[in-house]
Amino acid sequence: MTRYQLHIAAQHTSLTQAAQPARSMPTGWQSALPVDSHTLLPTAAGLEMAIMQVEDAISASWPQRLALDTVYSSDAELRQLATLCGLSDTAGSRLERQMVESLFSRLANAVEGGLASGLPSTQAAMGSLLILRELLHHLDIASITLLEPDA
Repeated sequence: MTRYQLHIAAQHTSLTQAAQPARSMPTGWQSALPVDSHTLLPTAAGLEMAIMQVEDAISASWPQRLALDTVYSSDAELRQLATLCGLSDTAGSRLERQMVESLFSRLANAVEGGLASGLPSTQAAMGSLLILRELLHHLDIASITLLEPDA
């Protein structure tokens, strides 16, 4: 089975398949989700706009669903998301699509005025959450498996 590795950088997101050139979209955590510098939360309108922009970038970069059981990542932000979902941030932990949806629902609730506890603590993790959620849904990826952090 072919192994894909996901990397969400500040200005782009890439999926690399072994022995193949990386495929990427020109949207990363920094450009995906503008947030208030004090609360780290987007506005409700800002979140909706960000979702549409990320969906458009995914569709343009990966026009076909991948239908994968898992992709792998060593991104620190995805480790933070795993911890917020109650998982260990160690290599081999699997962050399932439903866990990501649940965490994203907490974000959407906080944007609408609900409790903001248990959310990502950095802009990088907040933007990564949005991108990850949309990738899992639109490319039909069931989970992310954590790898050891890059040195």
